[in-house]
Amino acid sequence: MSGIQSGKPVRVIILKARQMGFSTVTEAIIYYLSSLQEAKNAFIVAQDSAASENLYDMFRLYYENIPESIKPMRKRNNARRLTFENPSVKEAERQKSPGLKSKITVASAENKVLARSETIHYLHASELAFWPGSKKKKHLTALFAALSKEPGTIGVIESTANGMEDFKQMWDAAEKGENDYTPLFFPWFAMPTYRMPVPDEFELTPEEAELKERFDLDDEQLQWRRFTIRNDCNGDVRQFRQEYPSVPEEAFLLSGEGIFDNEEIQRKMNSITEEPAHYDIDVPKKQVAEKKNGKLLIFRFPEEGKRYVIGADTSKGTSTGDYQAAYVIEWRTGEMCAALHGHWDTDQYGKRLDVLGRYYNTALLAVEENNTGHSVINTLENTCQYPLMYIYNKQDYGWNTNKATRPIMMSDFKEAIRDELYAIYDVELFKECLTLIDNNGKEEADTGCHDDRIMAYAIALQVRQVAARYFEWYDERYGTKERGRPSRKRPKRARR
Repeated sequence: MSGIQSGKPVRVIILKARQMGFSTVTEAIIYYLSSLQEAKNAFIVAQDSAASENLYDMFRLYYENIPESIKPMRKRNNARRLTFENPSVKEAERQKSPGLKSKITVASAENKVLARSETIHYLHASELAFWPGSKKKKHLTALFAALSKEPGTIGVIESTANGMEDFKQMWDAAEKGENDYTPLFFPWFAMPTYRMPVPDEFELTPEEAELKERFDLDDEQLQWRRFTIRNDCNGDVRQFRQEYPSVPEEAFLLSGEGIFDNEEIQRKMNSITEEPAHYDIDVPKKQVAEKKNGKLLIFRFPEEGKRYVIGADTSKGTSTGDYQAAYVIEWRTGEMCAALHGHWDTDQYGKRLDVLGRYYNTALLAVEENNTGHSVINTLENTCQYPLMYIYNKQDYGWNTNKATRPIMMSDFKEAIRDELYAIYDVELFKECLTLIDNNGKEEADTGCHDDRIMAYAIALQVRQVAARYFEWYDERYGTKERGRPSRKRPKRARR
C-alpha cells in the first residue's frame, strides 16, 4: 500500500490460490483506515450472502478486540454495517461529540443494487470471478463509478479464478498496463501451511520433479499437492491448477478442449530469454522511435540485404474487442523479428504498418482483408502507397481468411508451434496458444480471450512460403534502391 504514503489512489488486483487469507488481511487494512479517520466510507462486496456474513464477522471481531483507547463510538443498526457515530439518542450529545462519521458496509453481489448514491473511499471486491454473471457488469459499473479517485483511496479486487470471464479480462488488462490496477499473483506454494509429512518410499513423478526444480519446492509441498489432487480435486490435475495455480496462466480453466499441450506451451514460454526492445511508431514523422512500454517490440533489428515478411491481423479499430496485431519475420529463416500489438483507428493502423514495412527493408506486407481490413488496405494503397503488398487474387490486395485458407493456416501454425520450426520470442503469442480451443472442429480463442496474435503470425507463415516471387518481381521492376508502386498484376506463385 505504498500508494497511500505517496499520496496516490491505490488500485490492486489479486489472483491467488484458494484459502490464502487475503480477505482477512484486506479487511484488517480497511478496518484500520476506516476506524481511525473521519468521514470515510468503506464498501465490501462478497459473492453471496454467506460469504458477506463471514466478512462482516471479521470486522465485528476486529471491533470487539481492539483496545478501548482506539475503539471508536459505534451506532447500532440491523444491517451488515459498522457505523462509527455517537449512538446517543440525544441530539445535543451527538452535536457535541458526533464521532468519526465513518462506516463500513458489507454487501452481497446477489443484491439488486449496490452503492448507487455513495462515495466509496475503500472498496474490496471479494471473489469477483464468482459473482452472479447476470449482475456482475452492472455492479462493477456502479462500484467503480462510486469509488473516489482521491489520493489515498483504495480499490482491491481479489479472487481465485473461475474460467474465462470478467475477472480474467481485468487481470489481463492489468498485466498489460491497460488499467491502473497493480497485478499481484500468489501461487499455492507461497502458503506456508500447504505442506504435509512425506511418507516412506516417496518417489517423485516426472511432473513433480520438474515442478520441484522450477519453483524450488520441497517434498512436503509436493506431498500436499498430491494429496489435494487426489482428495479435493477428484484426481483432476487441471482442476488443481485452477484452484491452486503455480503461474497465472494455469488459473484460468478452458471451457473447451485445448488445442495444445499447455504444459509444453508453458515450457516454451519459460525457455524464452530474449528481452525485446520497446519501440513505437511515430506516424507524423514516419519513423520507429524507442519508447518505454511502446506497442512495437523489436527482437531483431533489420539488417542490410535481408528480406522480411509481415503478417497483419485486423480488428474493428476500437478500444474494445480484438486487438490489431502484426508480426515481422525474416524471410529465409522464419525468425521472429518484431511484434506490433494494440488498438488504433484503421487508418492509423495502416500508417503504422507502412512505416514498419519500410523500416524492415520494404517487407512483403500481407494484411487480412476480412472485415475492417479493407479500410487498412485502402490506407496503405492510396494514402501511403506502400510498394510491396500481398495479392490474394488477380485483383485484390490482402490476405483472405476463409473456409479454404483457414484450415491450412491453422495446420501450419500448429506444426510450427509444436515442432519449434522457427525462432519465436514473443511470450504473448504463447499465452494465446494456452487459450486456443477446439470449438466444434474450429480452432479459435476461448470465450473472453483473443487470437489476434495467432492469426497475424499464421498469415506471416503462409505468405513467407510464396514471398520469393514477390521479391524477384519487385527487384526486377524497381531495382534494389528504388521504391516504386507495383501494379495489380500478381507475381507467379512460388513453389511450396
